Amino acid sequence: EARDALQTLCGVGAKVADCVCLFSLDKTGAIPVDTHVWQISVRDLDGSLAEAKSLTPAVYRRVGRLWHERYGAYAGWAHTILFAADLARFRDRRAEALGPASPPGPARKTKPKP
Repeated sequence: EARDALQTLCGVGAKVADCVCLFSLDKTGAIPVDTHVWQISVRDLDGSLAEAKSLTPAVYRRVGRLWHERYGAYAGWAHTILFAADLARFRDRRAEALGPASPPGPARKTKPKP
């Protein structure tokens, strides 16, 4: 409903309307889709999306559905985190934040050396 109302404004398309819904109207399921999000979706959700030649309204809707299927009611926030993590300037921080591939085991108690 909010998205449709926003799109009646001059110059507001689906992506901008979804951005406003997600970031300003607490619509946590809104998925703003651009070519970057489309590429993330191809890589992480459904490789067959790569067959589309451009980001048509049908592809936009399909990408949104895939995010909702995977991440549920908070798909919009999952989108935001994955989008930001994919930016070049955050890649090092992402690896740092994720830490080692497996969590460390319990700390060992060692005897003090004489």
